[in-house]
Amino acid sequence: MDSVFSLRRPYDLIGLLAQEERAQMVESLKKELLQRKEEIDRCEDQAQDVEQRLYAADHDCLIAAQPLTEFDLYVSTVVPFDHKVKSHSDSLPEVTPEPNCSKVMDLSFSMHAFEHLAGVRERHALNMTPEAGLHRAVSTIESTQEFGYQVYKAMAKNNSSWVIFNLAAYYWREKGAAAEAVECVRRALHFSPREHKDVALISLGNILHRAHLSEEAAIVVHAAVDTAPDNAICHFTLGNIYAVLADYNKSVICFENTLKVQPDFKNAKQRLHAVLCHSKLEAALEAQHNSLQRMLGQLHEYQERRELWLQKSEQLIGEQASPERTLEQHVLYQEHRLRQKPNLPHTGHSCFQLERNGHALLSCNVNHIPYHVDSLHDLGLNQQFVQAVESRASRLIHKVHLRGPSGHVEQCRRT
Repeated sequence: MDSVFSLRRPYDLIGLLAQEERAQMVESLKKELLQRKEEIDRCEDQAQDVEQRLYAADHDCLIAAQPLTEFDLYVSTVVPFDHKVKSHSDSLPEVTPEPNCSKVMDLSFSMHAFEHLAGVRERHALNMTPEAGLHRAVSTIESTQEFGYQVYKAMAKNNSSWVIFNLAAYYWREKGAAAEAVECVRRALHFSPREHKDVALISLGNILHRAHLSEEAAIVVHAAVDTAPDNAICHFTLGNIYAVLADYNKSVICFENTLKVQPDFKNAKQRLHAVLCHSKLEAALEAQHNSLQRMLGQLHEYQERRELWLQKSEQLIGEQASPERTLEQHVLYQEHRLRQKPNLPHTGHSCFQLERNGHALLSCNVNHIPYHVDSLHDLGLNQQFVQAVESRASRLIHKVHLRGPSGHVEQCRRT
């Protein structure tokens, strides 16, 4: 019988005691590793894709019908007003002039134009995406070129109209020319009566937001809300801005205010629930990320303990006698027993004496059951699995929005 206590030096009592200690440690480490592996497997089951579960079952996610990331949070908004630009029968000139607000009226500074904002001061450095079809909100004209020409003609007749400057800003927003659009908005704000300043403020807020200056856009749109608290577009625009800033509490309040002013605003309702859903998702992803980080710690601890287990197991086997030496010891032991009791030829666990061709023989059946280290398949952790967990934790860091301070941006107030 192969045994870890069948030593290379059977006479070494100290070695035998040390071998016993090693055997106990190996067995203890094995039990610890099995327990740790069960805990890691359980953590892995709990860390499955929370995103799919949330989208499939959460009330807000179901009402939103799609993730917040699939909504256009830079959607163009305009405040409608009564003036409509109509097409005239005269044909367009070969070179169509554009409504250049800076040429029509010089305005180096205005107290009404939010000159303290970097986006307004450094307007020539702004970049924004074009807002296609924007002029159709205030005109029946199909062509952007013709719309710009009609605004140009109106501006030539009246260079102090807040309405015309707002229309010119729409033209430049549609062209994606941020600097020219801001110039027109500055003049619109300069001439607008207080009760109509929300038109230009929402326009400026859109420009700054689409130029990725969303915190400055929030300041401007808050001013629009103060001017026209009953205007649903102002609250809606602010809700989109705060969603981009990942300030979900304020975004929710703004969309709720939108629905108070206009209960049938379906797009605002969807976005409200999408923000609530996304907020829950971020919390769940953060929790999952923390869980994966803990799992990584457990994995590294497991690997260290496993290395120790392998080391002690090798030492345990290294002190064991070879199979040949074990067989020799076993035969000697059986011979000794036979000499002690010659009348019991078949005494012994697996040896017996027989005669063949006049010679006495001792035949032993030795069951060779070697002590072996449990297979790495049972106790080992696949290195690819460890790398997969590390990769997943890394992706979650990028997936989770780590919200920074909101700075000087005002808070959304419930109406």
